[in-house]
Amino acid sequence: MRFMSGVVVAVGLLGCGGSEAEQAPFDTVGHTDQEIVGGIEARPNSIPWIVSLQQDGSHFCGGSLVRVSDKEESDIVLTAAHCVYDGLVFTTASAGAHDLYHPTSTQVTVRVTRAVYHPQYNPDTTLNDIAVLKLEKPIKFDTTVARACGQSSGMRPNLAPQLAGGNTRVPVCLPASGERIAANTMATVAGWGLTREGGYDTSSLLLQVGVPVLRHQDVANSYATQGISINENAMFGAGYAKGGKDACQGDSGGPLVVQGPQGYVLQGIVSFGVGCARAGLPGIYTRVSNYIPWINTQIRSLSAVR
Repeated sequence: MRFMSGVVVAVGLLGCGGSEAEQAPFDTVGHTDQEIVGGIEARPNSIPWIVSLQQDGSHFCGGSLVRVSDKEESDIVLTAAHCVYDGLVFTTASAGAHDLYHPTSTQVTVRVTRAVYHPQYNPDTTLNDIAVLKLEKPIKFDTTVARACGQSSGMRPNLAPQLAGGNTRVPVCLPASGERIAANTMATVAGWGLTREGGYDTSSLLLQVGVPVLRHQDVANSYATQGISINENAMFGAGYAKGGKDACQGDSGGPLVVQGPQGYVLQGIVSFGVGCARAGLPGIYTRVSNYIPWINTQIRSLSAVR
């Protein structure tokens, strides 16, 4: 599998740019700035909740800023458990980023001081692939979206960068506990991961791709051929039967969002897949709605923002 980070599992899980401890079933591909497959460059600031998790300045996973109180700031990021399972040495979170090679004045980088992954996370099956990160200090939101979440200047191709405005740091909305997204709902996934399976072509630019959420039974049947069980409560698949559009190594931990009435909702966290963008083997995402009580408990325990 491939883990959607800089690591590839022997079977093909998409993972986050793992550290040396990610061995046994994993082969390390290394930490590189990597991208979405079959996507387009995101309009700068149009995905203002995404963060780049970095070790020694090198991107290895994505994450999402979430609201923790009425204050316009947060010290909590959601990501995949497999991104931080091996520890946090020199890990930082950069918010407001677009081109990682050319940071702007709106980009804020803060050290990650603690990671709590789900107590039932299973690194062999990737079940419960979710983690809550505590930042050393809060990242301030744009005040134009007071008490809001999931507000975006519009996700679309960056056709006129000189006109691109919007909010640079905004929390993403969380789904209701137990909420299910209907099959064929279009979702957007974003990240700095590989643009093709097995590739080493890197770009510092944030990419996005639109993928439909798939029917559970179809996904379960597809992955059963690979000897992989897909737990409907904990995960879901999104992509196309013919392949071609997907997240890839380096995208792990990043957001899959669906537009809701209040704003964009974090329905999925990039988790794993077999290869990248292969026909019949869609990307697998952690189902965030399954973990809302646990997330809220961690926020209350970890966050210093009151």
